[in-house]
Amino acid sequence: MAIYMSFNENATKGNVTAKGYENWIEVDSFNFGVGRGISMEAGAMANREASRPSLSEVSVTKALDAASGGLFKSSVTGDEGVKVEIHIVQTGANKVEKYAVYTLEDAIISSYSVSAAAGGPPHEAISISFAKIEADLTHADKSHKNTTNMRVGYDLTTATPL
Repeated sequence: MAIYMSFNENATKGNVTAKGYENWIEVDSFNFGVGRGISMEAGAMANREASRPSLSEVSVTKALDAASGGLFKSSVTGDEGVKVEIHIVQTGANKVEKYAVYTLEDAIISSYSVSAAAGGPPHEAISISFAKIEADLTHADKSHKNTTNMRVGYDLTTATPL
């Protein structure tokens, strides 16, 4: 599978040439998580209490490429939230097919770092803060028509699930 990212509706252009993803940014890894505090009092497990969710920033790593200058610039000057899409895709019979799609609204780069070592290309690690996240997992099965996992997400502005 491959991971492609569109940052600010492709205002920052990457090197991807796959049909339907031209100029997207190729990503090596993608990480996101959610945590909640759950009370676990001995003898009172039936009445556990949970805190509001704590959503992590989205983190991606990628090789230094055509998009690197634009992403670095956005990390130091980007104060206005933008739209970010991350598509996890796989090769189908005749085209690249979506497997999972994550959409971030009002996104801002909160952390940018680059590292290099002998024998390989430089790599970037980027963290992205956001106000809303939506995951479209309707394609995440062999038939690409998973009806049980539709669209899910969370709006941090209103503290409500989507």
